[in-house]
Amino acid sequence: MNTLPRLPRTAENHFRRTGLPIIHLLLALTVLVTVTLPAALAVPFDEVRLTPQWQALDTNKDGAVSIDELHPMQARVMKMHDADENGVISLAEFASFDLDPGGASRVAIPESVRLIEDLPYATTSDPRQRLDVYLPKQAVDSDPLPVIAYIHGGGWKMGSKISARTQLLPFIETGRFAAVSIGYRLSWQAPWPAQIYDIKAGIRWIRAHALDYGLDPDRICAFGPSAGGHLAAMMGTTNGVNPVEGDLGEHRVESSDVQCVVDFFGPTELVGTDPLDPLGNPSIVTQLLGGPAQEYPERATSASPLRHVDVSDVPFFIVHGTEDPLVAYSDSVKLAAALRAVGVPVVFQTVTGGGHGTFGTAASAVNERTKSFLEHIFYNPAIQVPRTALDAGPE
Repeated sequence: MNTLPRLPRTAENHFRRTGLPIIHLLLALTVLVTVTLPAALAVPFDEVRLTPQWQALDTNKDGAVSIDELHPMQARVMKMHDADENGVISLAEFASFDLDPGGASRVAIPESVRLIEDLPYATTSDPRQRLDVYLPKQAVDSDPLPVIAYIHGGGWKMGSKISARTQLLPFIETGRFAAVSIGYRLSWQAPWPAQIYDIKAGIRWIRAHALDYGLDPDRICAFGPSAGGHLAAMMGTTNGVNPVEGDLGEHRVESSDVQCVVDFFGPTELVGTDPLDPLGNPSIVTQLLGGPAQEYPERATSASPLRHVDVSDVPFFIVHGTEDPLVAYSDSVKLAAALRAVGVPVVFQTVTGGGHGTFGTAASAVNERTKSFLEHIFYNPAIQVPRTALDAGPE
């Protein structure tokens, strides 16, 4: 049984109220651990940094983080990191989960793909503010390649850029696309708009280094699932919008514009969302905003793609399952309708019976239609993307 270390009560109360850590406390803990403990007992920095988030998972406050008390989405992926299979997630196991939630590191990189990892884009030492570049070793021709800028999901509170491997490798293997997976600060590190600032800084980095990697700076697609879909949709609806631009990194003269969006079941409206989740804890939106949407209406509006839609937005490919238990199907319905109303090209792919990223027998067709959309945008406008609903089949 792993006993959870206690935070000072004022810090603990602050964290429970806001869902966010106190950065000065974390820094103090880091110094305390690294300076006063013997080397054999020193706790790795990532574990110290993650302690408040780990403690917050102990919803029944029994001193241990049991898989049974986790949100189903978290439990599903956390099980892969329960190394001793005792049903309890230790701090070390949670640190492993933080680095690679979906176990994507187990996906082998094909011989045909070159991977350059952990490139900093924001001139900081934060491991979240780094990106990975995926290149085909044999491109279809000598022209610069269009770029899929991948943004991982995880409710803005977990996830990692490494998860791109499970979704993007088939695109890279065609020799027709490059990809850049952009990490970003999570909600427990910094509230909105830190996340969109990071993604836009990553896009500016792509443009600044396009020649170095054979990338086409004029053909960039923002692509993401769930929370990553939300951020991708934000990118597609805020080209040139200064309030969400930020000033991170060395390449502020570069544009952060994207040319299209692939949005897999991302939330689109954060205004008026419930402040608590079904377990009575601060919701993921509350954690993203730094407090309830009702208390931060301007921040909630800023973080809602639906509120940014206008005629200048880029083409969208939206995928959503009708039985998604985490992000309402209606979120995508509303976004697609708003885009169409102002004349923005949009393909809305419904997956009847599909869940939150679980598309059953329709999965391969979703992937093919996603590729057709990218081919249509970046190579041949004559390519038609099917628009009929797909059926996920039996559970």
